[in-house]
Amino acid sequence: MSKIEVTSSDKDKLAIFYTALYHTMMQPNIAQDLDGKYRGRDNKIYTAEGFDYYSVFSLWDTFRAAHPLYTLIDKKRTADFINTFLKQYEQGGRLPVWELASNETDCMIGYHSVSVMADAMAKGITGFDYEKAFEASKHSAMLDHLGLEAYKKNGFISIDDEHESVSKTVEYAYDDWCIAQMAMILDKKEDYDYFMKRSQNWKNIFDWETKFMRPKKNGGWDKPFDPREVNNNFTEGNSWQYSFFVPHDIEGMIEAYGGNEKFEAKLDEMFNSESKTTGREQVDVTGLIGQYAHGNEPSHHMAYLYNYVGKPEKTQAKVNYILNEFYKNSPDGLIGNEDCGQMSAWYVLSAMGIYAVTPGSGEWAKTTPYFDNVKIHFENGENLNISKKGMKGYLKEVLFKNELKDKMDFIVAPISVPVINADSKSFKDKLSINIDFNKFASKLYKGKAVKFRIIDEDNKNPEFKTFENDIVIKETSKIEAFVVRSLMENSATSDTISATFIKKPNNYSLKINSKYNPQYHAGGDEGLIDGIFGSENWRKGDWQGYQGQDFEAVIDLNETKTVKSIVARFLQDSRAWILMPTKVEYYTSEDNSNFKLIKTIENKLDAKNTEVQIVDFEIVFPETKAKFIKVKAYNFGKLPEWHQGAGGEAFIFIDEITVN
Repeated sequence: MSKIEVTSSDKDKLAIFYTALYHTMMQPNIAQDLDGKYRGRDNKIYTAEGFDYYSVFSLWDTFRAAHPLYTLIDKKRTADFINTFLKQYEQGGRLPVWELASNETDCMIGYHSVSVMADAMAKGITGFDYEKAFEASKHSAMLDHLGLEAYKKNGFISIDDEHESVSKTVEYAYDDWCIAQMAMILDKKEDYDYFMKRSQNWKNIFDWETKFMRPKKNGGWDKPFDPREVNNNFTEGNSWQYSFFVPHDIEGMIEAYGGNEKFEAKLDEMFNSESKTTGREQVDVTGLIGQYAHGNEPSHHMAYLYNYVGKPEKTQAKVNYILNEFYKNSPDGLIGNEDCGQMSAWYVLSAMGIYAVTPGSGEWAKTTPYFDNVKIHFENGENLNISKKGMKGYLKEVLFKNELKDKMDFIVAPISVPVINADSKSFKDKLSINIDFNKFASKLYKGKAVKFRIIDEDNKNPEFKTFENDIVIKETSKIEAFVVRSLMENSATSDTISATFIKKPNNYSLKINSKYNPQYHAGGDEGLIDGIFGSENWRKGDWQGYQGQDFEAVIDLNETKTVKSIVARFLQDSRAWILMPTKVEYYTSEDNSNFKLIKTIENKLDAKNTEVQIVDFEIVFPETKAKFIKVKAYNFGKLPEWHQGAGGEAFIFIDEITVN
């Protein structure tokens, strides 16, 4: 408690501050015996030599403020944390993401170990191997899991590739910038250029018209779009809470919004909006000021962004409001989840008048301290006094200036990928397609053009052509496109992206008599007969979800046909409240009025089976004349007592219905 001394006549304020400081020291935890032995990531026993082995790394949360705080008052432990990271990399094949008891939970996103290591390196903290840290960071960034394969190939993650695509794209981009800073320190020019280019990938999901980070699907923007909606394209949040996450390129972010005034206005709009989200109810999204959510980590740096447009008074006002209103001396004194000290670390730093907006830069954003006097005791015996008048004493820790920034040549920012626009992914007769480019950066891309090609059954390796007018396709086709800048002195191309458009295998129409959850729409009403089959990763949006109700739909075959089989696909992920229907009924009719029950299929998959599974509810029957097919699936109902969501309403997830 004595590492930071604060002075106040308000006993509640003192209690809150020291409770917060105490909370920041509760994790990570030493996870070794007295003789140094610990169980490693490969389940073997090792002995820690020269460092203490730690566990409980909630890095998605703590890289933002807790670990930067540790670089001020716990350099020895910071080095121990990093040595733990590196041992886990050696023993388990990658750096920790969210580690618990030498196991990787992968319950959050990013590879934020690199942020902790880059920040320590930028601040000159020693006691760990810088080269090994860079090697481990680069390895984690070059893997092909969790959307990284698509991220490396296309410059962004699409809904088609991976759930939480927007959050993963912007957080990977930040982590890549951190790796570039490590490369700069180690004089690795090629790696620096590569990861700096990747760090600009946030621009590929920034919509220059709406000024929001938006999910993409099949090469274009996913529609409909509501920035307040909490859904599976974001991690514990919505577009408002992720559209300002470019901590490593704040200047570029401000430019993308249209300059200082428009950026300030967008921040104002966020803080002044209605404090209500739409979509999925997310218990983590609390402490709302407009759409700013202090109760969850993605918002934590946002109040400080006013500093970067010359409005420090707005930063001070927002920070003071949060300090006063969202931290109380009571059992429920935190506005959100503590998350291993991150919520409290925000308080400790902000109360001292500093915050790490960009961990990895070594720099601190400043505001007026909350207390009259603050005294930090550093491990080297030096002290820093902070008051409302300024700072005195050992200033090196908070006045860091990166003298290496001029060491690497300036690299041209990469060109953002084009956007492939169409009304839908599937079509009946023909489909018109437009290809657009990133307008906000158009002044940088003079001499640009969009190149495209159409790959279909007849033309499997065509040459790229310049896009001039809308493309019209009549068969299932794949469109590939990129932006090229053809200036003589500075030519460059964007990543190549692709979109696949599928001609429907039938001319059927569908009327759904139930109401699907708007987050799980599978492309709309006809998404169940479009020939596009969802995978086990239902979070990618290819399934229709119905909660607390039976499913019923009627397919119009548009003419009387001979029918002999019907298949409807259903998915179960019982931990996510998605259960197989108890039974499925199939009916036929020639007049859409009188339906005849053909067959009932009872479900055979146990609700307690927690594996994600797809089951075809298929019937084959003697040839029957029909113009209409009715499918009815009965909902499981209330979740039983053994389920973690007991009492909640189960979902039915259905994708494709096939009639032959």
